[in-house]
Amino acid sequence: MFNSIKKSSRLGQWDGRRRSSRNEELALLRLWKPPVVLRLATVLATMLVATFLAYRAGPPMSYRVGEVYATDIKVRAAFEVVNQPATDLARVEAVVQQLSVTEIADPAARERAALAVPPVVDPYKYGAVLVRHGQPITEAQLNLLKQEHRAYLRSLTPGDRARRGTALLLILSQLALVVLLYVVRFQAALAQNLVKVASVCAGVVLTLALALFVSGPPWYAVLVPLTVTAMVLTIAYNPQFALLMSFCLSLATTVALGYNLERLLIQMSGLATAVLLLRSVSTRTRLVQVGLGAGLAYFAMSVATGLMSAQPWRPILWEAGLNFVWGALAGFLLTGSLPLVERCFGIITDVRLLELADGSHPLLQELVRRAPGTYTHCMIVATLAEAAAEAIGANPMLARVGSYFHDVGKMLKPHYFIENQLGENRHDSLEPALSTLVVIGHVKDGLALARQYDLPRPIVDFIAQHHGTTLVEYFFREALRLQENQGQGSTELEASFRYPGPKPQNRENGIVMLADAAESSSRALKEPAPGSLRKLVHDLLMKRLLDGQFEQSGLTLSELHLIEDNLATNLTALYHGRIKYPEESQTVPDDVRQAS
Repeated sequence: MFNSIKKSSRLGQWDGRRRSSRNEELALLRLWKPPVVLRLATVLATMLVATFLAYRAGPPMSYRVGEVYATDIKVRAAFEVVNQPATDLARVEAVVQQLSVTEIADPAARERAALAVPPVVDPYKYGAVLVRHGQPITEAQLNLLKQEHRAYLRSLTPGDRARRGTALLLILSQLALVVLLYVVRFQAALAQNLVKVASVCAGVVLTLALALFVSGPPWYAVLVPLTVTAMVLTIAYNPQFALLMSFCLSLATTVALGYNLERLLIQMSGLATAVLLLRSVSTRTRLVQVGLGAGLAYFAMSVATGLMSAQPWRPILWEAGLNFVWGALAGFLLTGSLPLVERCFGIITDVRLLELADGSHPLLQELVRRAPGTYTHCMIVATLAEAAAEAIGANPMLARVGSYFHDVGKMLKPHYFIENQLGENRHDSLEPALSTLVVIGHVKDGLALARQYDLPRPIVDFIAQHHGTTLVEYFFREALRLQENQGQGSTELEASFRYPGPKPQNRENGIVMLADAAESSSRALKEPAPGSLRKLVHDLLMKRLLDGQFEQSGLTLSELHLIEDNLATNLTALYHGRIKYPEESQTVPDDVRQAS
């Protein structure tokens, strides 16, 4: 009887809850670490400042001359308008029948008579229609709307203001939460860097402040700061993050300024166009071209939304032309301020890379003069790294320029590196530990030279990371052999023979690490045949892979395979064979030689 009852499996007994809360407790502890709290506090402060700016900006009046609305615009708070349209002469004529001939000739008497005429007061009660639906707003009606808006602001109670402030806080909090969740999940490098978080938050506050400041008449230039920020975020990070931030900033300005759906569509069309068009800044005119593209998108969407809402052609074309100008102007402004953007966000564009790639750069000229062998090595590594980066879709220009400067530290002690030696090896008279200090020191010297010549941060990273935390294997084995001869152990010896790091932090740095090692090691081969070169590259890659050097680079195994194949192919082409030319004695026929 009991055999018919099956014992339920452990999986079937699980009710979906974790048996232990230890992992959850550890996650909470990690969340409340001081660096994390500081980054969250920065985001919270940004949200509060943005809420304050949006609250101070309104509630605004968004009516414009010539616009048509589908519903009547009514009075929200009763107000009075004092009308004195008549001139002094007209007011004198109104009372001329009451003045004598002498008084009419006296200007002071005429003025007193004019002032005696009481002004006309027009009352507007709550619910009165100021502009009929389907009727374009005239200049006089716009003045009435302005006075009605001021009366409405005066009528707001503290409770009304509190409700608006609470609504803005909730809306902006939700937008901030969406951005925060995206960054934590998809932008881990940004989420873990306080400087980057602070720079993005400062950009958000500055953009919102400028957008609210220039949104009023006569310019209505809210599109300029939004477009500039969208392009900056695309250059500094990636299109996905830039699209999300552009969408959130558009919503924030729409809520703060009381814009309708049509203006939100206009903003998003141009911002999305700018983000998607901007792949790389390879020329100085690229940002201008992107700005013109965004301006065209603004123009087209302005016309489309104007036709959809049955606006007259004159205001449609005026707003569309103005929006096109603001989109194009954003491209010109960002082109002029690009060096400032690069420095603030720690990025480097292809335009700047082309400037650094110039062989006349003072640091490269100094490298040629002091360490010509190292300069030649850097040029070959640059060729290998550029081709490998292109093979996996990385930035080939960044890999190339980074290779130019990765070994500049060797120029301070050039004769301690084999590519600059002319027969004498100075390491023969040094202990392995001291030789290791000299070799590792070229990284520290390179960083000092980079600061002296004000190289951009991404190029400095190549100097610091091109060896990662790899082992200076030759001198480590020498030291190990000496210790074994002396009967000593090798405990903790390896740590003192490793580079300080850090490990490569992006794909380009990982590529340069492999290209540097492959070029250096290939020169030690007696017969660099294709098979031996391919085996050399494979062994170098596997050694660094098993050593964990690519853990933080973002390189995948498939990309490493492509890099290995590309490096082996290009090294084989570098060491290709040459036809041996015959000697001079063999080039002259025997009969000619005998006759001579």
